[in-house]
Amino acid sequence: MPCDKLQDLVIIGAGPGGIAAGVEAKIAGLNKVLILEKADNHNDVIRKFYKHGKRVDKDWQGKKFEFKGNVTFEEGTKESYLQQMNNYIEKYGLKNHIHYNHHVYAVKPVCKDVFAIATDHELGAVLAKKVIIAIGRMGKPNKPAYKFPPKIRPRLNFNLDKVQPGEKVLVVGGGDTAGEYAYGLVDMHINCDVTLNYRRNEITKMNAVNKKIVMDYANEGKLKLKLGLDIENVEPYEEEGITPPKVKVNFKDGTSEIYDRVIYALGGTTPVDFLKNAGIELNEWKEPVYNPETFETNIPGLYVIGDVAVGSGSIALAMNHAYDAVKDIAKKMGK
Repeated sequence: MPCDKLQDLVIIGAGPGGIAAGVEAKIAGLNKVLILEKADNHNDVIRKFYKHGKRVDKDWQGKKFEFKGNVTFEEGTKESYLQQMNNYIEKYGLKNHIHYNHHVYAVKPVCKDVFAIATDHELGAVLAKKVIIAIGRMGKPNKPAYKFPPKIRPRLNFNLDKVQPGEKVLVVGGGDTAGEYAYGLVDMHINCDVTLNYRRNEITKMNAVNKKIVMDYANEGKLKLKLGLDIENVEPYEEEGITPPKVKVNFKDGTSEIYDRVIYALGGTTPVDFLKNAGIELNEWKEPVYNPETFETNIPGLYVIGDVAVGSGSIALAMNHAYDAVKDIAKKMGK
């Protein structure tokens, strides 16, 4: 790539942290900025995992956050939040700096103060002085070993966007995503009958906050737990006038139950390999090690913010991370 194409900053991910980083970079005077997003729009997780009209709050799981940077949002609905992000993109001229449908599969330092960012789309390899990784942790979901019969595939999902009010829903998995799906459906107040199924007898993979919410909701009768029981297979359950058929879930203890929908939250392609291949040091929990004040990793010029840095977190927290990271980048680049 010619030297005039060398970017000041490449931001990987166009979620809350990525968009905020783009705005902060423009305000700081970094003009050669690219935001690379694998989805076809910004804030893809909000679009896919929040139902229409769902509230988007600044605080998260009882933790209160105050905005510290130039990007904030007024609490409201999913739609109002997305409009506010559109307004930031328009106000700071980011539209032509964001490249959608660009999956980044590698980041490597190629020489002093220059990184190569490899994408699977027409941009190919991009060169940049600094890089911010602002990707989430959901990744591509794992599928179970048994087959999905074609008739019921529309009822076998990997997120909540197809759930309808009043459905009987089985959430399969024992990690944070499964827990958040299960109690999140309850919190939507759409009258769903929710069961969380995990093959082990005890939930051990969730963080303490998610586990407490799940167990509290189970004790209060807001959701059901089906622990220590694996699924043998799923098959169509035909009822006259119902298309596609409901899902008959056959468990390995010989029992069966009928559900309107099954949501699989079995984990996905976590960014661990991506981070390791970039040379980023990981701690014993396979999380990136970084300076908590600047979010710079052990690789000078390479930063991690948002969910990839702290696990699941709030939108406001990701925006604060973006402010701190870009402030450090701008200082080091003499802006």
